[in-house]
Amino acid sequence: MTQRTTPESTDVNQSLTLTVVCIGFAMVIVDTTIVNVALPAIRDDFGSDLSTLQWVVDGYIMVLAALLLSGGAMVDRLGAARMFRVGVALFTIASVLCGFAPDSMVLISARLVQGVAAALLMPAAMALLTQAYPEPASKARAVALFTTVAGSPQAFGPVLGGLLVSTIGWRSIFFLNIPVGTVTLLLASRGGLPRPALRADRGTDVAGQVLAVLALISVTGALIEAGEKGITSVVPITAAVSAIVFTIALVLRERSARSPLLPAKLLGAPGLSAYVVVGLLLFGAYYGLVFALSLYLQQVHHLSAFATGLQFLPSALPIFLLPVIAGRLANRWGPQRVVITGLATAAVGALSLLAVGSSSSPLMLSISLFLLGCGVGLTVGPQITLVINAAPPQYAGIASGLLNAGRQTGSVLGVAVLGALAGASDRVAGLHGAVVTAAVILAVAVLLGGLSRRSRSDEKPHRSEPANAGRADDTTRVS
Repeated sequence: MTQRTTPESTDVNQSLTLTVVCIGFAMVIVDTTIVNVALPAIRDDFGSDLSTLQWVVDGYIMVLAALLLSGGAMVDRLGAARMFRVGVALFTIASVLCGFAPDSMVLISARLVQGVAAALLMPAAMALLTQAYPEPASKARAVALFTTVAGSPQAFGPVLGGLLVSTIGWRSIFFLNIPVGTVTLLLASRGGLPRPALRADRGTDVAGQVLAVLALISVTGALIEAGEKGITSVVPITAAVSAIVFTIALVLRERSARSPLLPAKLLGAPGLSAYVVVGLLLFGAYYGLVFALSLYLQQVHHLSAFATGLQFLPSALPIFLLPVIAGRLANRWGPQRVVITGLATAAVGALSLLAVGSSSSPLMLSISLFLLGCGVGLTVGPQITLVINAAPPQYAGIASGLLNAGRQTGSVLGVAVLGALAGASDRVAGLHGAVVTAAVILAVAVLLGGLSRRSRSDEKPHRSEPANAGRADDTTRVS
């Protein structure tokens, strides 16, 4: 494959790059959790049913997951800095539309636009981080800090959302993105963002991308509507059949495409696929439980949005604090061991939620959520390291897209499956069903992480390309 090289910036402001990337990434991540505590308020305002509320959450994550691979390819082809700015601007505009939505259909549509923007921004952010910190040691420290700062909205989103909903109203959770997006664009315009030393000169498989979107929409629709209308109803059955058809068509298309969504060289990288699936399972269990617990605490225990958000603090704190520690542990023991330890801890935390009932102790809930948060906090950073180190350097953008696509697809499926289980007429039994399912999902992730073949990416990262690589010639042939 032919690669076009462009001069790499010789004066990269690493601190500025890290700051901009963290703020922009945090903005799109917070909208995956902050909405959960606002769902009862949105339901009361629009008269929405459970399936509509699931679409409000899943519509954003679904489009994000489906388009991340194409977003990563566009980053590799058009440049991370450019796609990052486009993503931030579009996300800010879409947030305004969400805030002014007159009904649930407009809100869901605006959330879909947010997903498109996030699909550009997220892989661009990871690519910029990789380019700004080419040395393995500094990259590991930057990833740990990035995971802590950018992941904090994921942890504290329910608390922040609860405070805004209780004091200002649910629309404020979207208006919050306006100043955040504006500041991010202003900082990015100051320069210092690195330009890629290597760009992939590859086309975009439009047909494959359309099939991927249709397949994910069909799977999500089948799961959501099955929980609302019943598994034997026409709508979920039709959606399930469509999902199978679109998935088969996608596989056939990718085998014959000149520029497939996932290059064979990337898929063949040792260890990469296994840890993408691990991320899918982890995020499916975590986000599914956040959705199920948010509804449960407000509908069964009749907590306010803010009180519900506070209930998630025990999981938020370790998710915020542990990534830096996890990075140090990964350097000492290897990221694979840390990932397995984190997944096992999360599984124990999820299973302990079985003690939560209609009259359960807040202390028991806090302990369970703390263990769940510890598991997530230990896993997310080392998983990023494993995937980045396994990917060939010229595919940094699309590898980031694949990593985040796996995570967001897991979030979509987790909300759909666990949300459907938690929506049973017996709320306590429904929550317990969601908890057991989440624990099983995490147990599978532990087994996958333990059985996967240790790759060189777990021992040492890819060596970065020299800063002056390709400067003598405009075109470099990469095998």
